[in-house]
Amino acid sequence: MKTRIARVLAALGCSACLFGSGAPAQATEYSLTDLGLLGNGFGSVYATGINASGQVVGYAYDGYIGTPQTDTYQAFVTGADGHGMTAIPTLGGSWSKATGINDSGWVVGTSATTTSTPGGDSRGFVYEGNGSAPRSLGTLAGPSTANGISADGRVVGAYTAHGNTQRAYLTDANGGAMHDIGTLGGANSTAYGVNQEGRVVGGAEYRTYATPDTPRQRAFMTGHGGDVMMPIAVAGYDMTGPDTNSVARAINEQGTMVGNSAAFIGDGGRAFIAGRDGVGRVLNLYDMGSFEMAGAWRLESDAYGLNAVGQVAGSYYFTVNMVSHAFISGANGLGLVDVNTLSFTNLAAGARDWLFFNATGINDSGQFITNGTNGHAYLVTPVPEPAALLMMVCGLCWLAWRRRTSINA
Repeated sequence: MKTRIARVLAALGCSACLFGSGAPAQATEYSLTDLGLLGNGFGSVYATGINASGQVVGYAYDGYIGTPQTDTYQAFVTGADGHGMTAIPTLGGSWSKATGINDSGWVVGTSATTTSTPGGDSRGFVYEGNGSAPRSLGTLAGPSTANGISADGRVVGAYTAHGNTQRAYLTDANGGAMHDIGTLGGANSTAYGVNQEGRVVGGAEYRTYATPDTPRQRAFMTGHGGDVMMPIAVAGYDMTGPDTNSVARAINEQGTMVGNSAAFIGDGGRAFIAGRDGVGRVLNLYDMGSFEMAGAWRLESDAYGLNAVGQVAGSYYFTVNMVSHAFISGANGLGLVDVNTLSFTNLAAGARDWLFFNATGINDSGQFITNGTNGHAYLVTPVPEPAALLMMVCGLCWLAWRRRTSINA
């Protein structure tokens, strides 16, 4: 009898390991954590990044739908699972924004260094937490920004170079020395994401232009350590023609990338996902239903983050909605779902009169962050189904039984 029970527990334990090892697929229910407000006179918060433990970063501001009414912001970071919001000090100036966090809890962002109007000089910073002060990453010329950080602390962003151009950079590990990573042939570039291999993504000009409204930017990827910048091709968009603009916003450890590609005329852009070979496809918004309507209408989307299995967080806009809606996808960017249609265990249907207008990050457990039109930011956590919970419990029982028998032996 004991042998039979042991075999059952072993089978269920193996199942739990197999099915519980990756990020969950689309869950049927979620729990919602309101991150709250920072106080200090700020009436809204905006979440920009999340790590494996559910720590969230962003900034507090006064404004609407992520757009401030003033030049004053305050960077913040939360504890695990979105609990406890803490202000991150500035670099001596009047404002700061946090834009990324790695699994060690290191935060990156941008801060003013003086209190002059309208905001003074700025530098990218790294903040190691635990009561430490944020550290300036410096610059290679003029003001700098920091947008993303890898597991080993390599930071990406942009700095203002001579001639008032923006140039992408990558630092060494632990927020070390800053290195210019070039452009695709034009004057400007900005980096937004980096993984532990040092592969960087962003947007870069590929040619010079006559007027400021001429399309000129391509999504880019680099090789290891930020070397050899290359354009990302997105099916359906002419990457050799002058009427396409694109940008890559995030990259995971597998080298999968997400971003936005748009035609200059008649297209607000579509979110894309691309493999490490630099070839991408647009995400299928029609996973969420039919959108056609009589008369003129718009349908566009953008992608801001992804996890190890390619679940994507982003937003889409449809004319009838009047405001953008947040979406998440299943693995490999498939099966898009409007966050506003999800079922929440701690929020009754119809209990809100506001919308989730974008989702800006998602971790490998399927937790994601979303911002509401009510000025609050939220951490959304998948609720495991009963069958999954049963397998996890059986798996733990099997491990405990194995340990006990090995000790007795």
